[in-house]
Amino acid sequence: MMAPILRVMLVVLLLTGQSGAAETETKTPLARLTGVQVTAITDADSLRAGPLRLRLFGVDAPEMRQSCADKAGHPYACGKAARNWLASFLPKGAELSCDLLDQDRYGRLITRCFYQGSDIAAQLVAAGWALAWQRYSEDYLPLQTRARDRKAGLWAGQFDRPWDWRRKQPK
Repeated sequence: MMAPILRVMLVVLLLTGQSGAAETETKTPLARLTGVQVTAITDADSLRAGPLRLRLFGVDAPEMRQSCADKAGHPYACGKAARNWLASFLPKGAELSCDLLDQDRYGRLITRCFYQGSDIAAQLVAAGWALAWQRYSEDYLPLQTRARDRKAGLWAGQFDRPWDWRRKQPK
């Protein structure tokens, strides 16, 4: 069951015409959502909170079907590895607070979410399991540079950037 505050925020989002924008540069939240309980981790940049689908702002993580190469050149399921890292950081049932920024063309709420005061997207990038998505934000670029220099997560081997990998997939 959706918390009453979440229903109100969704109504505000729809009534103010703030839905459907795929690209956003806004840093000003439309609303602050508290008590958002994680019910599933879809992939490393997408969460579920009951009926709500949340997309983390400013980052892109490997797709679940995406394969990368480790430092020895051996293939591994990097999308699953990234999701598993997030699941180890963010337990099922974790309570988040999220800044609602927009809604994408797939109906997902674009959010900047925090767990125990920590920006989830920032943690993903710092650990090397998501990339700063400059098309939407440059907020996480310094963290990405440090992760790359440390060869953390994806940076330990070779990988296609998630947006490039998706473009190469047959339609």
